[in-house]
Amino acid sequence: MIREIANQKSVILLQNAFPTLEKYIDHPHTKNGVPVKVPDNLKNEILYNFNSLLALKKQGINLFFPNIDEIKKIMLDELK
Repeated sequence: MIREIANQKSVILLQNAFPTLEKYIDHPHTKNGVPVKVPDNLKNEILYNFNSLLALKKQGINLFFPNIDEIKKIMLDELK
């Protein structure tokens, strides 16, 4: 997806998505020292497309580069 974020064209690579825990996020993305917030309409579009990729994965069509199932398993084991 090529969209504008913080007045700049940006590329969002959903196929590079992976599960994570909040504790591994050490800082927000900033521009000139100001945190960049993804607009709600773009967030909704990202989630819609991401869920579509997950649905394809359930049908045997995996478009993700990382092994999200293994990462998710490790993450859930860590939470136990």
